[in-house]
Amino acid sequence: MNAYRVTEHRKRWIILAFLTIAIACLLSPWASPHPDGLERVAEDHGFLEKGTVVNELAVIPDYEVAGIPWTAVRIGLAGGIGILVMAVVLFGLTRSLTRSGGGRHEQRTDEWERIDRI
Repeated sequence: MNAYRVTEHRKRWIILAFLTIAIACLLSPWASPHPDGLERVAEDHGFLEKGTVVNELAVIPDYEVAGIPWTAVRIGLAGGIGILVMAVVLFGLTRSLTRSGGGRHEQRTDEWERIDRI
């Protein structure tokens, strides 16, 4: 039995990942400027100004990288950093999950091979 593996198409996945990151970084500065979620509710009920203190431990406060003079670059870079952080976390999580369950999958393929031979 032939099993489909993502690693067989590794080059395509890498190209798609880079394209996704590039498009997200280039388009994120033009995201909607209108507030969403809690920020919108705070604006509607008049308590938005009470939440102006930025957490000093925030890595990327207000979704912008500090120290860069161009707004589009600050926002795009923040989006790219967010994508990369999530990719690393998800890669680590899926890698740890597949390592712990690898033995069960190998045993299952051996059973299918025996059935094919019969």
